[in-house]
Amino acid sequence: MASCAGGDSCARARRENWQIGAGLTLALGAEVAEWLGAEGVAPALLAATAIAIAGREVLRQGVLALLRFRPNIYLLMTLAGAGAIALGKWGEAAVVLTLYALAELLEQRASERSERSLRAALELAPAEASVQTPDGDWVATPIAQIRVGQRIRVKPGERIPLDGTVVAGASAVDQSPITGESVPVEKSAGDSVYAGSLNLHGSLEIEVAATADETLVAHIARTVAQAQARRARVDRFMDRFVRVYTPLMLGLATGVAILPPLLTGAPFADWLYRGLVFLVLGCPCALAISTPVTLLSALTGLARRGVVVKGAIVLEQAAELRAFAFDKTGTLTYGRQRVEHARSLDRQPLQSHLDIALSLAMHSEHPIAHAIRDYCLQQGATARALQSFEATPGLGIAGVVDGKTFRMGNHRFVEQHDACSKSLEVVLEQLEAQGLTTVVLFDHLPRAVFALRDTARPDAATAVAQLHTLGLHTALLTGDTQATAEAITQQAGVQERYAELLPHEKAQAIEALRARFGRVGMAGDGINDAPALATADVGISFAEWGADLALETADVALMRHDLTLIPALMRTARRAMEIIQQNIAFVLAVRAVFVALALTEQSTLWMAILADIGVTLLVIGNGWRAGRVD
Repeated sequence: MASCAGGDSCARARRENWQIGAGLTLALGAEVAEWLGAEGVAPALLAATAIAIAGREVLRQGVLALLRFRPNIYLLMTLAGAGAIALGKWGEAAVVLTLYALAELLEQRASERSERSLRAALELAPAEASVQTPDGDWVATPIAQIRVGQRIRVKPGERIPLDGTVVAGASAVDQSPITGESVPVEKSAGDSVYAGSLNLHGSLEIEVAATADETLVAHIARTVAQAQARRARVDRFMDRFVRVYTPLMLGLATGVAILPPLLTGAPFADWLYRGLVFLVLGCPCALAISTPVTLLSALTGLARRGVVVKGAIVLEQAAELRAFAFDKTGTLTYGRQRVEHARSLDRQPLQSHLDIALSLAMHSEHPIAHAIRDYCLQQGATARALQSFEATPGLGIAGVVDGKTFRMGNHRFVEQHDACSKSLEVVLEQLEAQGLTTVVLFDHLPRAVFALRDTARPDAATAVAQLHTLGLHTALLTGDTQATAEAITQQAGVQERYAELLPHEKAQAIEALRARFGRVGMAGDGINDAPALATADVGISFAEWGADLALETADVALMRHDLTLIPALMRTARRAMEIIQQNIAFVLAVRAVFVALALTEQSTLWMAILADIGVTLLVIGNGWRAGRVD
């Protein structure tokens, strides 16, 4: 059987295996004895011992269900066993009860295997780390006691215990358990590292950035735990179906056992036996286990690839997507804008404008502001004191410098403040036609313009093409101008673009896409795109931009910025739903065959339960295929 995690669980698993094995051996012995013509005490004693060893829990649960008037599978198996004993078929009674106990054990092992494989992927960080003390010594310390800002040392071959930033040393780090990257990543001073990653060949000194409860892997573990509670509609439907299916089969079995003898005078014993076969066919094991095993397998496979899905219901919705929208900056593009050139728009030298632009840009966290800040510093600009600062999402920023209000933002921002002019329009059109993003510094008049370029990621076109192959319509949502949006749209192969959008207008664009195509997904950075991500049926964000925000606001978090993981998610989700449908159809078809065999007296109790075990194993094995992510 499957391996176990601890001493107690291993001992319990061995005990359960021994009980089922011994019980089944005795039950088959009783059946063989009856086939050979033995009567009386010997077969009954073997069967009773088998039931006492392996089937007593089934009987106990069945009696409780009867007393509580709640028909379930245990009651069906108990009635089938009692009926067989009443007909003198001790061997069959024992085989039915012990085989069902075996089926229960196999289901339990299947669920444990899927959950254990997921836990193994997440329980990666070591229990303690080597921490530098104030006097420079290194002391082994439990990670629960380590605080943000402390320095830890990780030797070659050790796992990184906490998220942080490398401050000394260089090495290659295997991040595959966290991000799913297939090759190690080179790390040196200034680079971020994740708890659970494996340090390969160099010693690293790391400044801790998150406590043990706040590491990226801890966020993933919590997210996956919560995900298992967010059940898919198909899973909830199967629960309701089983609640109806079990009493329905109990009623049919009763009818088969009673009506023919009453209406036609047929032998009661023969039809009672057929009714008992119907009871066994009422076992919903395969139906009950196939859906959760398939969904959990898919969630586990995706988590191993660095795709954290917040629940089976999200997986189900991903399978139904018909359109997909992308944010531009930081999603389809690198988000690392660089200023290609800047020019003064008045008679003042550009350098004087750069000082003011730097003053504003230093107070903003937007990628465009970072690019302007870097450019200004390279040009030797000096920041001036800022009396106040205000950011307008999707438009620009403003501040008071030397008692005068300056603003810096996009074309729309300039127009809102009546600072645009025909000459400025000409300049902006020329720059935007080249696919450049333009930012204007102005007070009551335009003072300077910055032209920035951001390039599409090399995997953008591949990911978009794969989505088209899956039949999804693609769209670009951006606050940039039409010309800039058109340039990225052509590079990435996106079918449609929505440009010059504010954050709330992106959410409106998602609604418009839903009205045309149905379910819509979206990928964005989780900050300015938060309204659109929340509006989309499936919102996808990137954990590398900020684990807390990405993992807590989006439906899906990608542990690395690989856009091809998005179509991989769609393929996995669709495969999982197809497998569930296959399993349900297969189970019901086998049930129908055995119903026909039972009515023609060609099926025995043990054949029915053995077929049920076989079907259960097949649907479990088929469900595990959902964990393959390609």
